[in-house]
Amino acid sequence: MTLKARRTFTAYMMLVPTLILVAVFTLYPILESFVISFFHWDMISPHKQFVGLQNYLQIFEDPLFHRAVINTLLFVILYVPIVMALGLAVALLLNARIRFRAFFRTAIFLPYVTSIAATGIIWQWIFNGQFGLLNDLLRQIGIQGPDWLNTPQDTMICLVTLSVWQSLGYVSVLFLAGLQNISREYYEAARVDGAHGWRLFRHVTWPLLSPTTFFVLLMSTIEAFKVFLPVYVLYGATDGPNDSGLTMLYYMFTEGFSDYRMGYASASAYILFVIILACTLLQMTLQRRVHYES
Repeated sequence: MTLKARRTFTAYMMLVPTLILVAVFTLYPILESFVISFFHWDMISPHKQFVGLQNYLQIFEDPLFHRAVINTLLFVILYVPIVMALGLAVALLLNARIRFRAFFRTAIFLPYVTSIAATGIIWQWIFNGQFGLLNDLLRQIGIQGPDWLNTPQDTMICLVTLSVWQSLGYVSVLFLAGLQNISREYYEAARVDGAHGWRLFRHVTWPLLSPTTFFVLLMSTIEAFKVFLPVYVLYGATDGPNDSGLTMLYYMFTEGFSDYRMGYASASAYILFVIILACTLLQMTLQRRVHYES
């Protein structure tokens, strides 16, 4: 065996433990859930009843599923632009030469690595209609705030606010990495040509930041479609007043682990996968506008 062959063999052998873990805990559950989606199974009985496409057909006839799709799409439409815009703004500030820059970078990232289950209690207090912090601040300026957690019209505001707060640090770090990857030579050349302020951002920063922006758009959209924890930590075992917080992932969770309809839940999971895949492929058409620095 040659030296190159030995090195290749050694490399593959070092990958084997990781590949086994991926196969057992990722690939197998994915394939098994796809098979289960064609059965009726309550997770208790050892026998599964084959029903073919019946689970998929029933899902599309379920009004709650339609509500979950609408709520999820509304969340995506609100969450993605807000978190991207705020993330870029924060990244621009953190990239500037300001005092205590390292401290602010750490502080903005802390919510992302903090358990949302723990911080959810704080947000329940913030949004509390009677003695919550948010309504107390509104009363200071003469505004009577609503009962945020018990008003259907305000459910999406609460979910988006909590999700943006949690993910802002991660998005900001991605944009900050993209900003620091832009060569200073472009800015120097643009300033020689008289570009400053907004023109500098529009004609230099924004085009060269397009690969990072594209990546953040993809990842934020995928994460938005999978929203679950904000609903669970704010509303517990419910999905908000009048199902106003029912999302596709929460719908799948309820069907599988509350109603014990695992085949039905598996089918809804693959419908969610198809929707995410379609949105991702649609976003991939924007890749031709991405400027990759050579």
